[in-house]
Amino acid sequence: MNDVTKVELDPRLETPILVMPCPADLNDFAEPDRQREMREFYAKPGIIVIDQVIGEPVLTGLREGLSDYRRKFKEKFNFGRPDTESFRSAYDQAIKRMTDLTIALFGYDLKDGGTMSYRPLITADEPLHYDTYDVPCGQMSLMSVLNFDHRPRKWNVGPSFREICRDSAPDLEEILKKKKPGESPSVPIRTAGLKGFGPLKDGTPLHRIEFAPGAVWYANPKAISHQITYGGGAHFQQWNIDVSDCGCQSCIFEAFEVNVPNLRTPAPASAA
Repeated sequence: MNDVTKVELDPRLETPILVMPCPADLNDFAEPDRQREMREFYAKPGIIVIDQVIGEPVLTGLREGLSDYRRKFKEKFNFGRPDTESFRSAYDQAIKRMTDLTIALFGYDLKDGGTMSYRPLITADEPLHYDTYDVPCGQMSLMSVLNFDHRPRKWNVGPSFREICRDSAPDLEEILKKKKPGESPSVPIRTAGLKGFGPLKDGTPLHRIEFAPGAVWYANPKAISHQITYGGGAHFQQWNIDVSDCGCQSCIFEAFEVNVPNLRTPAPASAA
């Protein structure tokens, strides 16, 4: 297996992207200074890509569940998994390999594989967005993704949350002036972009990435705007990591003095 990830950078964007081959021994990553560098790089926020992590025998097992179904944006990933010994073996090996890689690369004390999602269907033509799931203040979303499809998974990457708060504060205040308690700011920002307004509208500068089959990458989807233009089978693992320097969306708004109503107001109990 010699597939490699391809990256086309837009110099107007600040999000760095690092692509590395996977070493034969994951312990080659497990050096404290290097782990600290990787933690800092991820938190910038940056994207870290490790090529050739998963070999063909495991990829072949994971591909047993591949589907031609095209998922609609925000549709749930309730596809289940194949009930075969070959799939179960490949799935268990992939989870262990991805978890071991994450521990070696960052040095975090992870007890398990985190929150996992096996996605064997096609995702394409998403809007540019930040993910909307909740991450508590004081924690950071650490997300890893494996492309187990036969084809590259194509991503566009737009401005980071820090960039839009720094450069587009008036637009954000207009977009979010009616934000409801408990509502993720990512939702109205995405909606405005689809309507041609704000920092995620068409024409926004974009990095373009084609993640190779067998590659695993790390990106914080709460901090980096992104869109899948085409992707087949992928497996996701996600952990919430305690951090001393919080970079959640609320903290970033406050750091750049962006006025957002109900910023930290939870949803009413009846709506939770």
